[in-house]
Amino acid sequence: MDTLTAITTRRSIRNYTGEELDIGLIKELLQYALYAPSAHNQQSWKYYIVSKKEDRKFLSEVMEFWKMLPNAWWAVIACFDKDKVRSMEFVPQDMWASIQSFLLAAHEKWIGSVWLGLYPHEVEMKKIAEHFNFAENVVPFAIISLWKWVWELPEKTLKDEWKIEVL
Repeated sequence: MDTLTAITTRRSIRNYTGEELDIGLIKELLQYALYAPSAHNQQSWKYYIVSKKEDRKFLSEVMEFWKMLPNAWWAVIACFDKDKVRSMEFVPQDMWASIQSFLLAAHEKWIGSVWLGLYPHEVEMKKIAEHFNFAENVVPFAIISLWKWVWELPEKTLKDEWKIEVL
């Protein structure tokens, strides 16, 4: 799949098949997330693969729109390490660049994914950090759910008439 096709056909997938995903593939996909650009090359991201269904169930109860998580084969918690941060104001951009690289890599391998927003909801971020016993310097930022999916590309309508202007 070429880059432009990947960008224009990637969708957030919330319905999955029962087909198992190999953890080795998830680790491979996460390697692509590490290639993302980051401000001052701080690369403060850290990823945790959630393998236990009971932990995915816990996550599904943290935020209203995370109900699909118990059905996902894997969930990934995208975090940042405060000890690696040089410029906190750039952490959100760095994290989203890394997460987008991961989502596009998953799409390339026909893995359905959806990122689930968490940052800056501090109460929920703390709840997740405590549940997984993260070190104090590790801050949960977003969740990504993953599973195999049946390829049916939903139509996407772009409302772009006002989003691009030439100055």
